[in-house]
Amino acid sequence: MKNRLKNIFLNNIGLKILAILFAIGLWFLVMNFNDPTQTKTFTTNVEVVNQEAILEQGKYYEILSGNTVTFRVSAKRSVLEQLTGDDFTAIADMEYIENNSRVPVTVYANKYSDLVTIPTKTYYMEVSIGKAVSNQFTITPTTSGKPAEGYGVESVTSDTKTVTVYGPEDVVSSIASVEAILPVDNANDDVVAEVALTAVDKNGDQVDTTKLDFSKDKAKVTARLVMTKTVPIKVNTSGNLADGLTLSAVYAEPLFVVIKGESRALNRVSEIEVPDSVVNLSNKTGSFETTVDINQYLPVGVTVLNAADATVKIKVDITNKTTKTFKIPTDNLTINNLATGLKGKFDDSTVDVDIVALPADLAKLDEKTISGYVDASGLSRGTHSVVVMLNLDGEYQVKTTTTKLIIN
Repeated sequence: MKNRLKNIFLNNIGLKILAILFAIGLWFLVMNFNDPTQTKTFTTNVEVVNQEAILEQGKYYEILSGNTVTFRVSAKRSVLEQLTGDDFTAIADMEYIENNSRVPVTVYANKYSDLVTIPTKTYYMEVSIGKAVSNQFTITPTTSGKPAEGYGVESVTSDTKTVTVYGPEDVVSSIASVEAILPVDNANDDVVAEVALTAVDKNGDQVDTTKLDFSKDKAKVTARLVMTKTVPIKVNTSGNLADGLTLSAVYAEPLFVVIKGESRALNRVSEIEVPDSVVNLSNKTGSFETTVDINQYLPVGVTVLNAADATVKIKVDITNKTTKTFKIPTDNLTINNLATGLKGKFDDSTVDVDIVALPADLAKLDEKTISGYVDASGLSRGTHSVVVMLNLDGEYQVKTTTTKLIIN
């Protein structure tokens, strides 16, 4: 049996080896025919290395062409079908920057590197080089939003006082301040949180910080909340103005102020009253203003929420009255208390009347619509001089005027 098996393998051994070689060659031929070499395009992210070659010169770089590279790869179809852009690494080494404008990009295969051919073509990443600076800013802690009804922010503090910002000179120089903004929406107790730092320009608009490096990214901010109440400011006056002058308005600026304190103390305050000794009108010849600290008019335990708001400006508007002559139709005048059986008529169709008031009030009058009357009590037939009375509000003063009344 053993001999038979031996004969099977050894008989015509040359032909059998030839047959095996032919089979192997045929297999390679078939495989190459069904799995040809092809070329395919891939895209992958570019990794920038040795940035210090630029940064140590006090400069910065900005990528202009995007941080990806597109390239072509040759390999068997079966290999290409298993590859994606993530299977390649693209390196841009800043040490080899050319003309301060572009950096060569080298592409490596991470998978099937021995089966993949990457053309020797040089790819580039376009960059812009500029001057870099650093500047230190004081962090301004602030809040956004509105606390719950009846509460206000008494103080805002930050555990981090300063931050250093590094980046392009034009961007860093545009920063007016760096803020740490803590939201306090609907809060009724102290709020503490770490918040991101925000750079703003002189107009209060946010600065694009994508090109900047901050020595600190966040700051811990604490907002202390207290009970508050908004009340009006009432201003009293003393003394009298000279004839011809009128008090047009007296008011505080602002009209309302926010106060703080315990609930019981706040409930006792409905308004802040400035005493009349502060605004004395005697000997005043025109408008004037003064300032007062309204904290002195508040009860113990209550103060203005923001110290700066305690200094209130009191404005007093004093206006000179003027005189204007109006030609009033006598048809607008009624004859009162005329004796029974008598009739009266005016000698003229109009009467000139001088009215004293503020210019703005005089401008409201229309002489064609002003009405009035005369008193004919005790008058008999004949021509009489009677006093004209006008139906005007108290802000108008009518100088004594007479007209001729004929009674028949």
